[in-house]
Amino acid sequence: MWRADPSEILAAIVLDLLVGDPRGWPHIARLTGELSVRYEGVLTRRVQRSVTLGIVFWGLVTGTMFAGYTIAYWFCARLGATSLFNTLIIYQAIAATDLHRHVRAVFQPLAAGDLVEARSRLAWIVGRDTEALSEPEISRAAIESVAESLTDAIVAPLFWSVIAGGPGALIYRTANTLDSMVGHRTEAYEKFGKASARIDDLLNWAPARICAIFLCFFHSARRWRAICQEAASHASPNAGWSEAAMAYALGVRLGGDNHYNRLCVRGPVFNPSGRATCTMDIPRSLTRMWRVAGACAGFFLLISFFLSFLRLK
Repeated sequence: MWRADPSEILAAIVLDLLVGDPRGWPHIARLTGELSVRYEGVLTRRVQRSVTLGIVFWGLVTGTMFAGYTIAYWFCARLGATSLFNTLIIYQAIAATDLHRHVRAVFQPLAAGDLVEARSRLAWIVGRDTEALSEPEISRAAIESVAESLTDAIVAPLFWSVIAGGPGALIYRTANTLDSMVGHRTEAYEKFGKASARIDDLLNWAPARICAIFLCFFHSARRWRAICQEAASHASPNAGWSEAAMAYALGVRLGGDNHYNRLCVRGPVFNPSGRATCTMDIPRSLTRMWRVAGACAGFFLLISFFLSFLRLK
């Protein structure tokens, strides 16, 4: 169950490239989201939100998802279809094609000069206020989404698939979805969502740095020291790595002030001597995303093949 099979990982990558995320199909993220809403409603009905309750919440949602996986795996084992099942789980944990589609959907109206439509589409992929963003600010937000999602949607799922096969991919995608659902620093979720946020930070620690290393290797190796220093200034222990590396890879300035619910949140600036972003930097960031995705996929597949070889000896 927990064994990493290179053929499953390769098949999952091919499926994502060919199909992406079909709307309306059962999906790990959607199931996690539904469980999250239900469990949160039940747990907070009569008990005050706390860090302890947030830990219970995380355990219930993740435990339910893993129990469902175990039952489905048992049925698939009777049919000799466990490899197909794990392939589908890993495939659902990866979202490279979907990320590309969402960001292209922002780029197209922006390139046509339709700022209103570009802002509307950007709101689907970022949490900041988008109603008043200018063309450079829309471009920056889209590129930052590419950089951060390069870790969340590609590198980390592949990393955990190699470490723990289908269950690793399932638990990572569940934890990442829970972080997006409740891991916010708001009055309601500061305590309740702390466990979800910290666990997601832990699961993304190594992938975020691997992602930055690959971005650096292709485009900005001599800037590694600056990337390390600037990444450490981010409030998140992981998000700054890919954003700083992407900023130097493109030669642009990322980060800075953003507005959430009309409140200004000041953040670190990555590559402060870089130029302001423009519309055409968005497809450039996608090109770099695919280069890193391909390199990481090959790297992780080699590790998976090596581990499989060791098991056969």
